[in-house]
Amino acid sequence: MYIILHNPLSKNKKSKRTTKKLVDDFKRRNIPFRLKSLLKIKDLIAYLEKAQDNVEIILLGGDGTINNFVNQTMNYPIKQQVYLKSNGSGNDFLRTLKLKNTPHQTIMQLIHDGKTQYFLNGAGIGIDGTIGLGVNQATNKSQLRYLMVTLKSLITYKPQTLELTLDGKTKRYEKAYLMTANNGCFIGGGMKITPHAQLDDAWLDVLVVHNVSRVVLVMVFLTIYMGLHLKFKKFIYNTKAKHVKASMFSKQVAQCDGECFENTETIEVFATDRKAHFKLFTGK
Repeated sequence: MYIILHNPLSKNKKSKRTTKKLVDDFKRRNIPFRLKSLLKIKDLIAYLEKAQDNVEIILLGGDGTINNFVNQTMNYPIKQQVYLKSNGSGNDFLRTLKLKNTPHQTIMQLIHDGKTQYFLNGAGIGIDGTIGLGVNQATNKSQLRYLMVTLKSLITYKPQTLELTLDGKTKRYEKAYLMTANNGCFIGGGMKITPHAQLDDAWLDVLVVHNVSRVVLVMVFLTIYMGLHLKFKKFIYNTKAKHVKASMFSKQVAQCDGECFENTETIEVFATDRKAHFKLFTGK
């Protein structure tokens, strides 16, 4: 028996086709299931507690849906196996999960503006937040839209002073475009920004883009999709850390798994002692 949890708002309300395709397949194969909209569940933990232990759950959605699920169940030991199936616009966490195939994923913690947010994929501040905000505000959230918003931001974004503290050691960059601390490999709908990241360890893959001209910056971002940008060592700082604190001394947009926080100057990121246990749903 499966419970299919879906978010009707994923992929700009175009998720109905994916949901219908899965439902039709289950009906055709006589697989017992129950379809439930996440928007109609007021208390997710109470809902999971009422479900039988031997029920398997399929969570349909993108990074935002997964992030919301993790934050709601952070302190609840889920008894059922939860499978993931892409049904969003970004799906970056799912890309890494498919690439790495890790059965356990470390839950990371972000602190911003006195608030706490948990995540599985990545968090950052700077131009990546600006790009994320632009995509979220767009009516069409396709990969082409990601690319167009990215190119526009590369032209208009003004680099900032960045103070970065990694495991107690502080660095300063006068013209930084972004700082991202990731648990997964991808951001922005397929940009392979931290290709060496591992979902199941306690290390964050940290990347800073700094002191680069606009022309070279565009070249760097175009190579991100193939993970080749790390060759630009003069402009790319990449390392691993367990505790990250980043401050830009003006109001910026921070992001966490696609959710954006405006008017933010400082973010702090580190691993928790909790693990998620998601598996990809293969349909078999």
